[in-house]
Amino acid sequence: MKQNLNYLFILLFTLSIFFQTTLAGISGISETSINSDYPNHEQISERLRSISDAHPNYARLESLAQTKGDKNIWLLTIGTGNITNKPALAVVGGISGDHLLGSELAVQFAEKLLARRQEPVIRNLLDSVVFFVFPDMSPDAREQYFRKPRYERLGNANPTDLDRDGRIGEDGYDDLNNDGLITMMRIKDPTGRWIPHPQDERVMVKARTEKGERGQYLLFSEGIDNDKDGQFNEDGEEGVFFNRNFTFKYPAFERGAGEHAVSEIETRAIADFLYDAKNVFAVISFGPANNLTKPLSFNEREANARIFTGWKKEDIAINQKISHLYSQHMGDKAPSAAAGSDGDFFQWAYFHYGRFSFSTHGWEVPRVVEKDEDAFDSDEFNFLRWAEENQIDNVFVPWTKVDHPDFPGRKVEVGGIAPFVMKNPPYAMVDSIAEKHTSFIIDVAALRPQIDIINLKTERLGRNLTRVTLDVINRGTFPTASEAGEQVRWMQKTVMRVTPGPDQAIISGKPVEVMGAIGGRSSEQRSWLIQGSGSVTISVGAEASGFKEVRVNL
Repeated sequence: MKQNLNYLFILLFTLSIFFQTTLAGISGISETSINSDYPNHEQISERLRSISDAHPNYARLESLAQTKGDKNIWLLTIGTGNITNKPALAVVGGISGDHLLGSELAVQFAEKLLARRQEPVIRNLLDSVVFFVFPDMSPDAREQYFRKPRYERLGNANPTDLDRDGRIGEDGYDDLNNDGLITMMRIKDPTGRWIPHPQDERVMVKARTEKGERGQYLLFSEGIDNDKDGQFNEDGEEGVFFNRNFTFKYPAFERGAGEHAVSEIETRAIADFLYDAKNVFAVISFGPANNLTKPLSFNEREANARIFTGWKKEDIAINQKISHLYSQHMGDKAPSAAAGSDGDFFQWAYFHYGRFSFSTHGWEVPRVVEKDEDAFDSDEFNFLRWAEENQIDNVFVPWTKVDHPDFPGRKVEVGGIAPFVMKNPPYAMVDSIAEKHTSFIIDVAALRPQIDIINLKTERLGRNLTRVTLDVINRGTFPTASEAGEQVRWMQKTVMRVTPGPDQAIISGKPVEVMGAIGGRSSEQRSWLIQGSGSVTISVGAEASGFKEVRVNL
């Protein structure tokens, strides 16, 4: 009898798996869709090696570190000659592990830039500017897209007690319908706050109690409460979030922040490199924040505080110019603006690294459903309408009933929007998006600070004295340093040096002067009184704006 019961259990279990697999196939989320066109880490690595091998005079690939998941933190340096004394632009992807597009935009920028290297404008740019490309700063998290179960992972492979209960990894993700995806689960419950959207029952929206609506469902991430703490999937294998581990407004003790700021291999690798890279004048990152579609607003109180937390006024003016440029490239396809978050890379790059920091997520679902005050404003509802209009499949898992050990005897269904699809466009759309962003980055680089010496004049005054006068001009749109950079004192200052010959003496004027920031398309005049004859050397500049040197015969 006992043996027969065992056989019956095995048969029922097998039939359950069969039906669940069949339902997954019906939903359109198949094995084929799991293997997306977005490249995994090894494929990105091969593309980077190909770039470096094909363009040895322009590109150099190096690994800054290896993550706990044995993946390289790549840096692709693009430029010619002495790369330490030329203005540099940092381009960073993989800010968030669920943002596949960001890594692709960074890699395609390098590919498209070098494909145009023979064009006179690009050739001149490559001789004048350095590009530091960090394609993927969250490789461990990003790889979850290519694994089962697929879920929007943000943390690295460093085992972490995310829920801070003294245990690690005790409540990970559970694929209840065996479709390879982690979506949502809804539980029929009159105490819930959620109801189906009146125009699309696939979409769950919060009941508007002020309009007399009553909730019908509880809504959770698909999973089981393995540690019985009332939460689902709150402590799995993912560790620290790259975009929550930096020093500006570090969110101590919050989920994914890490044991302390810059505690992780990934954050340490990029921070160490950038602090040593004194020639970087701006950082462009692809991540959740967006100050390109709409520039940040000036807040006098925050900007002028002793520990300032708002952008400086002159830096806001530059943000406005670059935002206008971005809009010219993106047109009506620009994603909506989004603020930074505590501990993120975007804000660290400005407030603590002292560089102009620009960020965008590059793409968002176009608005096809008009907003209506009397209707539910649901991004998911809009997304499904857009997907239908564009015949995009495999984006929704139909709600399917499952037996759940935490809700015995109750109606529990698993389904919803598939992971990643609302944050990343279909891969077929990426090339045109990357083309626009590549052109934008090229135009930003063209606006770099450029130090030069003009209007050089010598006046003989008698008694072996000569007055030397010149103008130091910044031909670029960017100032030689941001206001934030001058205050945090990590940005290299513009330095002017006058080196007299052995039979010369500087009677008036400074032989060495540390100058303040020179604004875009601005100039400053300097003059010296020098005794003696022969030649004198005058040099001026900084790593982020380049150097200029002249020899003056007296």
